[in-house]
Amino acid sequence: MTHDPMIGDLLTVSYRSRVCLADPVADLLGIVQASRVRNLRLGITGILLYNGFHFVQTIEGPQNACRELFARISEDPRHSDIVAFGVRKIERRRFPDWSMRLISRAELLETMPELRLLDLKEPQDIERLHGRVLVELSY
Repeated sequence: MTHDPMIGDLLTVSYRSRVCLADPVADLLGIVQASRVRNLRLGITGILLYNGFHFVQTIEGPQNACRELFARISEDPRHSDIVAFGVRKIERRRFPDWSMRLISRAELLETMPELRLLDLKEPQDIERLHGRVLVELSY
């Protein structure tokens, strides 16, 4: 019996990091394109929030793959001040169809206009926003 990376011992890891991008548009496109290919191969799904200052990302998938990916992200110079939160085993994926989906501040404001008043520079506000986005966008 082969192991299906879409089910089984699943882990979710959420983190926030300060963004360190030389060319934000090109760097973001590169990150998303590379992530989609790599994540599909590893059985990882998730979302990436970007507000111009921080990334907040949730990855989900096989435990070893998630741990290895988070270790790789932790060493990536495009991230600094990385803080993991929400690391836990899960029964099912929240984003089964997204090998990586980038959600910009503009898209967040379009989906949830009340966020216009939220200062996304503070870590606790980013984590609160992340929780709301998970509820709004997950299956």
